[in-house]
Amino acid sequence: MCKALSRITRIGLMVISLVIVVFLWTSGGLSDDHRTAKGWLEKKEKHRSSPFSRDDKGNETAGQVAAWLLAAANLPVTVSVLIKRINRIQSLGSGLKNALMRFNRYQKNHLMRFHYVVNPLVLGVALWHWLSSRCRSTVLPEWGLIVLVALVVLGLIVKFKLCPPILRKSIYRLHTQPLVLLTMVTVLTLGHLLID
Repeated sequence: MCKALSRITRIGLMVISLVIVVFLWTSGGLSDDHRTAKGWLEKKEKHRSSPFSRDDKGNETAGQVAAWLLAAANLPVTVSVLIKRINRIQSLGSGLKNALMRFNRYQKNHLMRFHYVVNPLVLGVALWHWLSSRCRSTVLPEWGLIVLVALVVLGLIVKFKLCPPILRKSIYRLHTQPLVLLTMVTVLTLGHLLID
């Protein structure tokens, strides 16, 4: 049964990766062309600004807050993964490995709660940012937001055990898959570069 779930997880990741590659490839054709002589002037008309601002910068502050919060919320996870990778190096002494493991346990006990609380907050800020500064020139930020929503929902399912026990391991693997996070960051970065 576990092999079947592992296979389903791998197939799901391949499908998600394929869909993202297709959208990355086709997003240029879906976007409006800003390279014409009037393109830079017309670009302003393609953005929907926040109702609270007079200029057409959208809500850049919310976007920056979401990005910094995302980095801060996932710092304990990044540190934990790095420590586990470093501990695999054979030439490290056992004293250093034990010290790294103790530090990893300490930081996970004290900092992982921020991962659980701040990531849903990041989703709220990112949704506010998207609603206040949507742009029709590319669909990549929307796809990055969809991946963010999926990661947060999967994380909540894992944290609160909202699924049958037989599916928890597969959902955990999907939630902790570095490729998914890297894809989300890449899609969001490319989308924002195309908009700017």
